[in-house]
Amino acid sequence: MKFKIDKKEVLRYLQVSKKINDEKINVLIDKTITEVKDLINLRYLYQKFPIEFTDQGVKVEGTTLILKGKSIRKHLKDSEKIYIMAATLGAQVDRKISYYEKISVTKSMILDACATAAIEGACDYIEAQIKKEVLKAGNEDISFRYSPGYGDLGIDIQKEILRILNAPRKIGLTASKYNILLPTKSVTAIIGVIAKTIEVEQRHCKNCLLDQECELRRKGIYCGAKN
Repeated sequence: MKFKIDKKEVLRYLQVSKKINDEKINVLIDKTITEVKDLINLRYLYQKFPIEFTDQGVKVEGTTLILKGKSIRKHLKDSEKIYIMAATLGAQVDRKISYYEKISVTKSMILDACATAAIEGACDYIEAQIKKEVLKAGNEDISFRYSPGYGDLGIDIQKEILRILNAPRKIGLTASKYNILLPTKSVTAIIGVIAKTIEVEQRHCKNCLLDQECELRRKGIYCGAKN
């Protein structure tokens, strides 16, 4: 699959202005975007599950996974089913970032930002595919994708998500003992299926329980939600 890496998103991850006057940096970013595209080996999968709201959290039926936290319960309040997805750009991207860390910090930072924009673009594509399936089945809409670490949904569920999707075998995606996805330019996420007409909550800083204590916002950036 070929997809566009949005240069504006790359600049956002680099925490710089949308318009750079430095021609050398502009050229370096453009070249790095092309380089990242050649490195990407996108692999992804998703699966639909029914859910049940319990005192312990949102139970994913047929599995041992329970989604805990007020934010994910609120996010899925209008859903009876969810999709769980996982996607990775592959190990080559990680290796190239590590390589440039040894010879050029600037190049490494730019490549990292390009790869981050790439995995988000890939997830947008996957989310669109899921939405097509949901609408074709007669449902009204989907919620935006919600990843472990967003709101108060902990990242300690990463390994269980990967296990129930069989992601290590199918797409080579694993998690470290600290629940960091490996390869690092990877994403897992939960998307709710909305069967009736409602006002769908948008991905927005005001809807995040960590709005006032977000580390990203302290740095002057954000996760991609409208702020």
